[in-house]
Amino acid sequence: MMSPKGKITVILADDTLIAREGWKKILETSEEIKVIGEAKTASQATKIAAELKPQVILMDLLWFGDDTAGWRAIKEIKMASPEIKVIAVTAYERLIRDARLAGADSALEKTFTREQLLNEIREQSSRPNDISSNFLTPQPEIITDRERQVLKLMGEGHSDKEIAQLLGIAQTTAKNHVKRILEKLNAKNRVQAVSVARTIGLM
Repeated sequence: MMSPKGKITVILADDTLIAREGWKKILETSEEIKVIGEAKTASQATKIAAELKPQVILMDLLWFGDDTAGWRAIKEIKMASPEIKVIAVTAYERLIRDARLAGADSALEKTFTREQLLNEIREQSSRPNDISSNFLTPQPEIITDRERQVLKLMGEGHSDKEIAQLLGIAQTTAKNHVKRILEKLNAKNRVQAVSVARTIGLM
């Protein structure tokens, strides 16, 4: 939601005080943004999100050594309030894939600059709630039954080789299915394709 002064409302979610304070100092330099809450644990982040309904959440992905806590919280937040934009923030690139699959709208590595952070918050807050403006809305009927099967396996994290084995098809055929899916969904990669498919109800 917008604050009374029309600012972009943001919640900061990270298990370290130094990270939250650092983010807050950056955001306080912008008159467009207002921090309305902070979360010290992943479970607290889901609770505060439900209560305060911010426009944007900056969400850490590694919580007290648990690399699943972040994406689980993201999934819970997006299921309850899909209109909230979640920006995953992490020092570990390997965690970004699961965060995007869970519904994160974007991801930043913790080496981001001030301008990158502010621009990402502005961009996410201005995007429509139905689907990311990075995507062109595809027509669900163009996805074949076989491609839906491949999409499901992609969403489970299977490689082309594994998809081929599970469906009893050649690996080259599996690769072709994945390529066509990316084209039809106007996606740059597999993770984005799965995100779009979930957004428009294909999965």
